[in-house]
This record gives sequence, structure tokens and C-alpha cells, in this order.
Amino acid sequence: MAQKLKEETRQAIIKAAKEEFLEKGYDDASMRSIAAKANITVGNIYRYFENKEDLNRYIITETSENLKKMLDSLKIDRLSMEPRVFDMKTDPSQLLNMVDQLSYRLVDLYLNKEEEFNILLNDAQLNNTIRRWFEATIRNLVFQSYTVADRHRERDILAHAYASAVFEGLRQIFFKAEKNEKELLRIVRTYLNSFMKMVNDEYPIRKYL
Repeated sequence: MAQKLKEETRQAIIKAAKEEFLEKGYDDASMRSIAAKANITVGNIYRYFENKEDLNRYIITETSENLKKMLDSLKIDRLSMEPRVFDMKTDPSQLLNMVDQLSYRLVDLYLNKEEEFNILLNDAQLNNTIRRWFEATIRNLVFQSYTVADRHRERDILAHAYASAVFEGLRQIFFKAEKNEKELLRIVRTYLNSFMKMVNDEYPIRKYL
């Protein structure tokens, strides 16, 4: 008769895996090291999880889905991949409110799922999803801020560069921040708003006390 899987062993594997992913990142994490941290054999891990990818997916799935839903909910109807669809100059308050909502929700997600959130920020596939969201937004800002209306390649390069920069900045903030909601929210809101102001002079900057 097959040996019954023990929930305490599963939880020990998950705890060890979180430590390993946070310490080394997904690519450098090893099942052998996770097994050592959990005080079990490597073979025993495979009774609970198929491989490292399966283990990582188990840890981040809920947080990943919540983050994707959050980004989807913050899409502006007039914001699309076509730069002329969204006119920053006629409705700057809409983006201002969106950035504030993004700040609140990111901080809330981080405070409720700190380990999973930080592991998630090292996940290449999800990073691309978040970057594309920023890129779609910033592409419109760049289109309004720079005289590159007929030079789509330049606009796309700038949007990609800015999106990569803003995402990396957020990663550093969450990796280094203290778990203080008021302080963290102020940092994230100030960072995102100052970045938006940098790429578009029409953006209405706010000061957060």
C-alpha cells in the first residue's frame, strides 16, 4: 500500500523552498538544497511535487493570479496598444487615480503575502506580464511627451526602456522596504508618481506626507 503523504512534510518542503527561492532566485535554487533545508531526502520531495517548476508554481499561483487580476482591473478603457487612442492631455486625473490604485493594491498584496510576492518578482514569466502592462501605459505617455509620432520604433524602444526601469525600481523598493504600511505606501506612490511626471510634463504630481 502506498505510503500516505504527510501534510507536515509538504509544509516543510514549501517553507524550505520559499527560503531557497528568496535567497537564490528560481534559476539558482536547487531541489537538493531545498531537501537539506527541509531535512528530508531529494527523492521524498518528488513524492509531493513533480519538479522545481511545479513547486515554484504551487507557491506563487494564488499571488500571481491576484496580481494579474489587479492589473486587468486597472486597465483604462481608452488605453490600448494604439497610442492615439489614449490622450493624456485631456484626462490626466484618470491616470493619476490609476497609479494611486496600483500603489495601494501592490502594497496590500505585499503585506499579505510578503514571501510569495518577493518570489513572484523574481519569476521571469510574470515579470514580463507586469512589464508589458507598464509598457502599454508608458508607450502612450512617451507618445505625448516626445515628438516621435511617426517614429513608432523610437517610441517602442523608449517605452520598453522606461517600463523595465520602473519595474526594477519597484523590485528594489519591495526587497529593501520595512514592513510598515504607511511608509511603504508613501514610497511606492511617490516613486510611481515622480516617474510618470518624468515622462510626461502634463502629469499632475502629488506630494504624500
